[in-house]
Amino acid sequence: MISVKALSVLAAVAGIAVAIPTPAENGAGVEKRWNGHWSKGWESWSSGEEAATVTATAVAVVTTWVEAASPTATVYTEAAETTSTAAAWSATTTSTAATSTSTSSSTDSISSDVSESDYISVVSKWRTAAGLPDLTQDSTLEANALKTSTNSVGGLIHELNPGTMAQVLAPGTSTDFEEVYVGGWLCEIPTDAGLDGICATASDGWDYDGQTGHATILTSTSYTKIGCAISSGTSVWACDLA
Repeated sequence: MISVKALSVLAAVAGIAVAIPTPAENGAGVEKRWNGHWSKGWESWSSGEEAATVTATAVAVVTTWVEAASPTATVYTEAAETTSTAAAWSATTTSTAATSTSTSSSTDSISSDVSESDYISVVSKWRTAAGLPDLTQDSTLEANALKTSTNSVGGLIHELNPGTMAQVLAPGTSTDFEEVYVGGWLCEIPTDAGLDGICATASDGWDYDGQTGHATILTSTSYTKIGCAISSGTSVWACDLA
């Protein structure tokens, strides 16, 4: 039995679509309070275990991640190298966040009003802050991400569509990408370069249960491209990387 606050992990082979069974607690109406409105709090499961019984007072926001087999061998070692290579990267990296009109270039604040089309400025802003090379916005990965988000009806359902090597998912809205990207994903490792204490507030409402997979993927140097999307029908943010 797994607590509703647990963060599940699923690995999949590159190029093979993987669907996780809809969590049992979905039918029980598990809810969480977030930014003044009620929405579903989801988990995805990699085994046949039944979900724990929960009450309507649950406040956990649960994210889930999946990574293809190819980059697995290097992702975790590179995550440990992020701090030591930060200085070298920062000398050569530029960010599109500085020219964004909808996203602050300062990493001491998080915008709650970032349009879906401007997600790349958020990615570049925090990659630069960490001393990491920029990721290129990719239309194929955006299409893959949107397909996954659209198909995540009633839960977070991973799909590694052709071209995608890693994927992260989280519930959200069309304007809260930076809150999800930083608070839901990056703050799994609050000591990472560039976060500089922002997770003390950004992580409010998120329960990582010791997981670091999302942050490891998003700070990896194994990937060079990213595409993110959210479906209005499911309110699930998906980011695909390659």
